[in-house]
Amino acid sequence: MRVLLIFVFCVIASQASAQYYDKMFFISWNANQPLSNSDFAGKFSSRGARVGYRELLNEKFTFGVDLTWSTYDDYIDRQTYQMPGGAITTDYVNYANVYGATLAGEYYFLTEQRIMPYVGFGAGIGYHNYKAYYNVFSSGDNAFGLLLRPQAGCWFKFSERKSWAVNTAVHFDFSTARSADFGYNNFASAGFQIGLVYLDW
Repeated sequence: MRVLLIFVFCVIASQASAQYYDKMFFISWNANQPLSNSDFAGKFSSRGARVGYRELLNEKFTFGVDLTWSTYDDYIDRQTYQMPGGAITTDYVNYANVYGATLAGEYYFLTEQRIMPYVGFGAGIGYHNYKAYYNVFSSGDNAFGLLLRPQAGCWFKFSERKSWAVNTAVHFDFSTARSADFGYNNFASAGFQIGLVYLDW
């Protein structure tokens, strides 16, 4: 009888230790550096965020959806521009608001560990809103395009059985969103993310 009780206890313990999350929710601060069309807005931007949801396909692969946002701006000093029939003297402030919705997945090199490195890829739709403010006037344009996002990162779990982790990642974004008015043929940026992950057991 004692042997049977020990056996049952070991089975229950092994099942408990094998228990693992199957869903993940996360939110991250998203900072980016534009790599194309930098004459419009080329400064590093710390204004951005990313939220997402993942489900485990198996022990190594996850799949889900990401929503991202970032804002870029640039100030152009006061200059005189020659135009047909005259000239205008003004300074500019350019803004690019970039939004993305992607289906994304990751491959984890290590699982059920406190440190979990991964690589991933996302594909979806990018929406870009361009604005230029000069004197009391402004002009703008909107564009949609395909969005591609390879990324690599690492999770740092607070402890083996806790439901919270820190996620850090680097990514590259490429969008086919175009704006003839502002001379945008596409948009590319490199970025860094850090945020919190909630693991649903």
